[in-house]
Amino acid sequence: MTQPVEQTSAEKILAAATELFARNNFDAVSVKQIAEASNCNGALISYYFGGKKNLYQEVLYTQAKEFINIQEAIRVKKLSPFTKLHAFVDSIAKLQAEHPYHIHLIYREMLSPEPMFEKYIHSHLYRVHTFMAELVEEAIANGEIKTNIRPTHVAFTLESIILFFFLAKQPIMMLGNFDTGKETDYLLEALDTYIMSLR
Repeated sequence: MTQPVEQTSAEKILAAATELFARNNFDAVSVKQIAEASNCNGALISYYFGGKKNLYQEVLYTQAKEFINIQEAIRVKKLSPFTKLHAFVDSIAKLQAEHPYHIHLIYREMLSPEPMFEKYIHSHLYRVHTFMAELVEEAIANGEIKTNIRPTHVAFTLESIILFFFLAKQPIMMLGNFDTGKETDYLLEALDTYIMSLR
């Protein structure tokens, strides 16, 4: 039987910091809180990451990399744009099921980025929008979507549906009357309804 791989101190710190930063903004999280949550000596934060600022940057890069890896895996598949869109949403839903608060971190940086991390927003998070816009453009080109709306505008609407769903999932679940575990089905149905209006 394979034994689980034990996390290194750096991995523990990064995991704890991600959860804390997802629930609170940069200034509201202290080095002491990160040390306590990771069960590591606070000095290791400076040793491994060079301080809280660099640790926060690493958290952002790690989060972005998860989304980018999903995009790249889907981009190379021989699927229709519409099917790729479904695959992307399904992957994001699974990611959110594992880490429900992480999207709050991404949303906060998009809405009001820390001045020192604006470059991160432009170089990483906007790649999510570019990917969505590419899928919409391909769908228009092959006739899956018929609309005069700009692909970027359609992509923004799709992103808004996804983002709002995960940010307000609990009240949506109550209002939508669906069970835990059916989040992806509900979200895909909402996306399909919008896309069908463009056909």
